[in-house]
Amino acid sequence: MRQVGMLMILLTITLYSFLPGLAEAQEERLIRVGFDKSLPPLSYLDKYGEPAGFDIDLIRKMATLHGYQIQFVPLEWEDTVIQLKAGQLDLVVGMKYTSTRDTFFDFSDSYLTMADALVVPLATRDISGINDLRGKVVAVQRDDAGISQLESIRGGKLLVAFNQPDAMEMLFVGRADVFLGNRWTAEYVLQKAGNQQDYRIRTGLIPPSDYAFAVREGNYELLNKLNEGLAELHQNGTYESLYSQYLEPYNALAIEWWRKLVYGLLIVMGLVVFVLAASFLWNKRLQREVKLQTAALADSFAFQTKVLDSVDNGILSFDQAGRITLINRAARKLLGLNKQPAEIYVLDCLPQLPVQQVLGSGNRHYLEGELHLGDGTGRIVYYYTASLVNSVGEQVGGILCLQDRTEQKHLQARLIAQEKMRALGELVAGIAHEIRNPLTAIKTFTELLPKKLDDSRFRAELLEHVPEEVARMNRIIEDLLDYSREKPVQKKWVKLFDLVQSVLGLFTKRIENEGIRTAIDISPELEVLVDRDRIKQVLINLILNAIEAMAHSQDKRLTISTLQDERMVYLAISDSGSGIETDEMQQMFQPFYTTKSQGIGLGLYICEKIMNDHGGGIEVKSDVGIGTTFLLRFSKGGDC
Repeated sequence: MRQVGMLMILLTITLYSFLPGLAEAQEERLIRVGFDKSLPPLSYLDKYGEPAGFDIDLIRKMATLHGYQIQFVPLEWEDTVIQLKAGQLDLVVGMKYTSTRDTFFDFSDSYLTMADALVVPLATRDISGINDLRGKVVAVQRDDAGISQLESIRGGKLLVAFNQPDAMEMLFVGRADVFLGNRWTAEYVLQKAGNQQDYRIRTGLIPPSDYAFAVREGNYELLNKLNEGLAELHQNGTYESLYSQYLEPYNALAIEWWRKLVYGLLIVMGLVVFVLAASFLWNKRLQREVKLQTAALADSFAFQTKVLDSVDNGILSFDQAGRITLINRAARKLLGLNKQPAEIYVLDCLPQLPVQQVLGSGNRHYLEGELHLGDGTGRIVYYYTASLVNSVGEQVGGILCLQDRTEQKHLQARLIAQEKMRALGELVAGIAHEIRNPLTAIKTFTELLPKKLDDSRFRAELLEHVPEEVARMNRIIEDLLDYSREKPVQKKWVKLFDLVQSVLGLFTKRIENEGIRTAIDISPELEVLVDRDRIKQVLINLILNAIEAMAHSQDKRLTISTLQDERMVYLAISDSGSGIETDEMQQMFQPFYTTKSQGIGLGLYICEKIMNDHGGGIEVKSDVGIGTTFLLRFSKGGDC
């Protein structure tokens, strides 16, 4: 007994010695990630208060690769730097690399390279460079790395905000003359505020900086994992997918930058010609100076050519006749041109490109789209073409930007095919489940028929339940046909008020019996271009669902109202029922999903399909215990 007791004591001591190590190992798998909560589209809080953005999804993917758990800490940017220094954070995303910060933190490999942009009102014409900020009020984010460059400008005044959207708001209300900050965030805020036409964004005035993940000084293990994760995400295409999702919608400014670069190249070429022509008239005493200037200009042009050749997208310019005047390496490779073209026309390489529309439409006109290269490879290319104007505003040609999107399109096609197969599997499973129940009931009555044919009670139940189950199977088949059948949409202008009244008339008796109060706020003259019968089917389904949802409510209210904007008409159907759980809302438009004991699960799916066929849509908002609102969107033009 004494030996057993000693053995138990030793086992206890051993377990306690291992438990702290295990707890510490688990704790090490959790990393605290700080981020700027107001820097869209890189990092921000979405409408649900959840972390979102390019930086956030990038660190999530990397954490998944290495099995880390993430605790996101949304902060103002200044606080992220302070807490990382204090050891309260393990990692900060989207930190701009500077030599000063490198003394406090360790940085991962760069995953973005970008220069800050200046945002100025369109009416302001006296700001063309960083030195023009003298005497100007510049709105900037607190603790931004660009502040050090602004402090060296004599006579400039800084107006500091906690985040970049607030700094841009100072520009909007007139408290600042210019905003300095992230180009993508500036474009995002301008689009959200609808102010793009009132402001212009200047890039290329400030040297670009590297953005990376910053960790505490000496945390080399986490730093190595971050670099390995970045390399793997680049290799498997995840990085490019995230970049396309978050940042490509705001790359229109990059095209503007290239356009200005081409303007600069044309001006440089003009200066070279001018100097060469003037050299014939000048005396020999200036020949040496002319040669020096010509050499300097040649070096500048070579540098610009190297910059163009380092870009992955194809870029070329052409004159009024459609003849190619400038082309980079990526464009030559994409079009199969082995060397710099001479007397080659754009239409010779891309006959389907609408070049003549750009050349014949005046200044500052652009076109974009996709086309298939006619070289037998099946490659798909996105193009952006715009007119080029000279210094006096005359059109002198155009610029063309090309991007190979073949792999992206193939990936999209594979994803669509996978989604179709998944939906097909759910469809087959739903049909089997829904038809099996009535077949089981019919089979049971059929097996008992020889034994209980003389039983009057059995015959009564047979006559009651078998037709009911047959009718249920017929409803399933009818809804399934509505689900799969492609009916042509026959649109006519219909007064929305009359359509809603006609549907409510079908439920008048039930509404009165159940004590439901109805309110309709629709203009009698409001018309929509729809297929009356199919939209009536949608309204019947939604109103019936609303009545059933209020079965156990004390205060029963059914409200139907409309809203409008420039493009759409919105019809809202609201009830004061029990509401819908979040989990149910995520699946309610899936085929064969239902919470009703006698439901089939195709009603809401068919409603959504009908609205999509009309070029509109359907949305739902619900609060448990308060009620639900279905919002139908109708296009004013009726376009699908």
